[in-house]
Amino acid sequence: MCRLYAYMGRKTSLAHALVDAPHSLLVQSYQPREMTAGLLNADGFGVGWYAARQDVPPFLYRQTMPMWHDINFTEHLSRYIESACFLANVRSATPGQPVQMTNTQPFRWGRWLGVHNGFIENFRQTLYRPMRDRLSDICYNIVEGSTDSEHLFALFCNELVLNPQLSPLMVLRQTLQIVFSLAQAARTSVSAAMILTDGVYILATRCARGTPPPTLYWSQDAEKIQLTSEPVDQQTEWYPLPENKLLLMSLQSEPEIYAF
Repeated sequence: MCRLYAYMGRKTSLAHALVDAPHSLLVQSYQPREMTAGLLNADGFGVGWYAARQDVPPFLYRQTMPMWHDINFTEHLSRYIESACFLANVRSATPGQPVQMTNTQPFRWGRWLGVHNGFIENFRQTLYRPMRDRLSDICYNIVEGSTDSEHLFALFCNELVLNPQLSPLMVLRQTLQIVFSLAQAARTSVSAAMILTDGVYILATRCARGTPPPTLYWSQDAEKIQLTSEPVDQQTEWYPLPENKLLLMSLQSEPEIYAF
């Protein structure tokens, strides 16, 4: 299991939510409250953020060390870097998945960033090949690591390419339907809390087959949108995303929740 965090709103430092908040992602890395598997998120971390310029892709900073060991990030980079949209992850590696940079989230393709918390049971023996077989040449090359999380992201990007007539939210729904259909055929379980963003919209889901889904909370006010595996403070009004739902958020509209 991992812990996730997403922000969109007024430009702020990465440190504000990832380091300084009472139950920040840094705290969740060593003292999580709602993980259903594992005790720590010590197998690396990463953050992706958008610059003010729209003609450059989002930037990535990823490490295979625990966040609490990376003083360069917690004390320096996170306080210097400011963004109006960023996405972050602290990792607890699935047994059998190596701790390496290519397996560290967020994942990036064009303007899209994505993170996933959960698992596909026995991924290498069940859905690894079927998911890869569905990828076009363009999206096959997105995959650099070996995780189920990256394959889910690549499949989402693949469906974006194949279905330009669909909204990104409907593409996410279609992606999940493909994965759940493959999982049913392989008689395996899937657990997924996912957050995706292109810097303008945030898409999220919390769903599962054959196992409980991971936690995911959201909040929105006049200034910002936040999504997180565990609430980062007690001042904000947090809402749990119901199981098997899709969430669409932007600063220009109210949150929209759809059935999966």
